[in-house]
Amino acid sequence: MKRANAIVAIVGTALALLAGLAAQSIGVIAVAGLIGLGLAAAAFIDLRITLLAIVPAMVLLPELPLALPLRTEDLLLAPLAAAWLTRLALGLESLPRTPLNRPLFAVVIVELAAVLWGAYRGTAGISPVLYSATFFLLKTVEVTLMYFIVISAIRSERDLRLFTYVFCAAAAALGVWGMFEHSAGAGDAITGPAGHGGYSLLGLTFVVLLAVLASLFLTQRSRLPRTLMLLASAPVVYSLLFTFSRQSYVGAAAAIAAMVWVRSRRLIIPALLLALALPVVAPEVVEERAESIVTNAPDPLTGTQPYATRMNALRERLPEVLYESPLVGLGLAALPPGFLDNQYLLTLYYTGIIGLVVFMWLLWSALRTSYSAYGSLEGESRGLALAWLAATVGLAVAGLAGSPFVAVRVRQVYWLLAALVIAALHLAAKRRAAGVEREVEEGST
Repeated sequence: MKRANAIVAIVGTALALLAGLAAQSIGVIAVAGLIGLGLAAAAFIDLRITLLAIVPAMVLLPELPLALPLRTEDLLLAPLAAAWLTRLALGLESLPRTPLNRPLFAVVIVELAAVLWGAYRGTAGISPVLYSATFFLLKTVEVTLMYFIVISAIRSERDLRLFTYVFCAAAAALGVWGMFEHSAGAGDAITGPAGHGGYSLLGLTFVVLLAVLASLFLTQRSRLPRTLMLLASAPVVYSLLFTFSRQSYVGAAAAIAAMVWVRSRRLIIPALLLALALPVVAPEVVEERAESIVTNAPDPLTGTQPYATRMNALRERLPEVLYESPLVGLGLAALPPGFLDNQYLLTLYYTGIIGLVVFMWLLWSALRTSYSAYGSLEGESRGLALAWLAATVGLAVAGLAGSPFVAVRVRQVYWLLAALVIAALHLAAKRRAAGVEREVEEGST
């Protein structure tokens, strides 16, 4: 990869100079296109080069001020996906075989059918505007492609370690962003860079990132990596608390509980003591927000009671979909965003009983694969597997009061984490196969 890095460094420097000279005369879009061509060329040389740019962009960079709902990582992923699909067609790459292939493809097929069904019924638009049916379908296709591309691109333990630490650095940077935003926001909820979708979705992103950092801390043996993970976790925890997102609080608690239960039962007592200490050390505004989960206090922004709102939506929408179209639902984006704050009811409403069964199949496959990976992997890879398991549990529980698997940024970081674990499993399988070959060769001699 050294030669490829040198080529990309030269190309990147040239593009930066050209961008600086051309931005004022030809506009930002043209400059973005120029950079996109350079990234496409880099992707054809080595997929890892462009992927390393996508990871921090996915976590940190805002939505672009364009007519179409595009993000920075979309522009980066487009040439990467084109390069990977071309390599796939030419036989230079093969589609990775993973335990999630069938449920992932089933989700894509079900959502495609839901888009067509919703367009036929007139309950879902197909224009690629923000939060349209086509928008949600394209985002599902995007994260699916990213999942396979990451697995294909990681070819060594060094690659896996590099991507892991870039991921962790981006997580810490987003946490630091949140700290600065809170210090300048006069007590308002942290929302993150534009395009994170508000405080709740940012909070759910922090749930996944915290699972990664905490799991790596628990599974590392060396003092330096553990210290780095602990330092990186501090701004993430701080920013998570000041999103004031109750579903994220519940999701984080569920993720930590799963992490502790799987990692070591001896951690249960320290975790309980930490939970008891939180009301003492947490700021009063955070404590009041957390207590409202139990007291059902009205939302300070809308004045509505969260449980009553959700139960009313359940009583209204569940009979509607079961009566009109129980098997296939009413189509993606048949309701405005945020209308149903329940992942499972929303999936049922959009894609019917078939779609809900396929979604639960995907969740179960993720839980089973991550638990199996935790038992078979070692070191940092084992920490990633624990993080994937904890994040799946956390988001699944948060899905009772929100829609984490619909949110773009949440899905992106979640499926990046899943891809890293699957890549680690593939590397471990190659090591075992190489060991068997050496034993056979030694036995024959």
